[in-house]
Amino acid sequence: MSDRQKIVDTITAHLQSVLSGAGDGAIAEDRDLRDFPDFDSLGILETLVWLESTFEVTIPDEELVVDRFDSVGKMADYVLGKAA
Repeated sequence: MSDRQKIVDTITAHLQSVLSGAGDGAIAEDRDLRDFPDFDSLGILETLVWLESTFEVTIPDEELVVDRFDSVGKMADYVLGKAA
């Protein structure tokens, strides 16, 4: 299993635990998370804080753009980009 896949799996598991209606199979890597009512401004903020603490990355204010974090795949790519 690749590092990217581990990150995707970790993010997916977290989102399944915090988003209602996001049970097994509901979150595909490229699915727009804004489809879930819980992924509102507060849900996005909580997810970004979780990403920072879990993967030990810092997301600068100028990079806080929803379009960068609206899918599991984009989050995983962001984390990988920060780790490089």
